[in-house]
Amino acid sequence: MVLLAVLIYQIVSYVSPPVTVDGHPYMPTSNILKSVFFSFLFSVVIFFISRKILKKKNT
Repeated sequence: MVLLAVLIYQIVSYVSPPVTVDGHPYMPTSNILKSVFFSFLFSVVIFFISRKILKKKNT
């Protein structure tokens, strides 16, 4: 999940860079929160998909 969060953070920072209009960087708190939220969401989805695959394999 940590690697997924880092990957999503990089994508979010590319789409919405933490720089003001005049070029000053700022703390990307919203980007961090977005990456943690989406990594948790994708982890849950991946968990259920893998569980479904394993359940199908056992039967």
